[in-house]
Amino acid sequence: MTTSILACLLMFAMPPSGVIGAVATSRAVVVDGDRITFGDLSPTAPRELLGVDLGPSPAPGARTQITRAAVADALRRSGGDPELATGVAVRQSVQRAAQTLSLEDLDADVRGAALAQLPLGVDIDQVLGLRAVMLPPGERTVVVSLGRVRRSTRATVEVNVGTRRWASISATLSLSGTAKTPVLKKTMASGATVDAGHVTLREVEIDDLPEGAITRTDQLVGKRLKTRQNKDAPLRYTSTEATPIVTRGATLEIVVARPGVRISRQAVAQQDGAAGDNIRVKPVDDDRVLVVRVEADGTGRVVSSGGAK
Repeated sequence: MTTSILACLLMFAMPPSGVIGAVATSRAVVVDGDRITFGDLSPTAPRELLGVDLGPSPAPGARTQITRAAVADALRRSGGDPELATGVAVRQSVQRAAQTLSLEDLDADVRGAALAQLPLGVDIDQVLGLRAVMLPPGERTVVVSLGRVRRSTRATVEVNVGTRRWASISATLSLSGTAKTPVLKKTMASGATVDAGHVTLREVEIDDLPEGAITRTDQLVGKRLKTRQNKDAPLRYTSTEATPIVTRGATLEIVVARPGVRISRQAVAQQDGAAGDNIRVKPVDDDRVLVVRVEADGTGRVVSSGGAK
């Protein structure tokens, strides 16, 4: 008799079948963005409330929880009706959508980005220090910044989705081969512009390359030498500069552009400038000095008045 009564009491004390499991394994709402909104939890909410901010999203692939009370508070702060929170779960699990960049795929991306910077004749035997990376959905880019090129070369690997960096990894590249690096066929003076006929390839041991060495012909051709350079010697990036498309004393068109308005005038360059450089100019009908950004077509877009940045 006692056992029967106890069994009945336990039966009435337990929640309906499946409730415990439903609470423990409630389906997560999956979000893509950096913030969780009311619309993520309640897509049928009034349109003006869909964007109410409920807090930051977790890391890609991770979960967090949003309580009904927190939703009500967010609605109240935004001027909405907190009673609308009754339409969401008491405690809602939210998961950030994710994609996994495998170790194998990252290794391939790093090799491709690094080989584009390394001299011809150099191979990558092994990339050490990489790991799989969890990323949000979207197109990824992998940027590799090499240290001084040696048979064991340090590199910084950045993994981006859109404009945001999601991982920064220190790696080591094991290199082999003999570098074929561009050198000048003859000694050239400061200010000279290098063309394809001035350049040849010379074999150099990887460990003998100077720090910051120019490793590809296309990194040298079309550049202007900042100092006198000897023939047959590897060059550094710091020994060259972009060839100016505007020279000091030249007249150029400068432009002020605003929505629906474009004003142009003539000015005299006060210094040389390559595309993308900020230079000082003086309008032909004005004594003020303006700063313009040199455009690829040789015009200048006004940045400000005053000295060049």
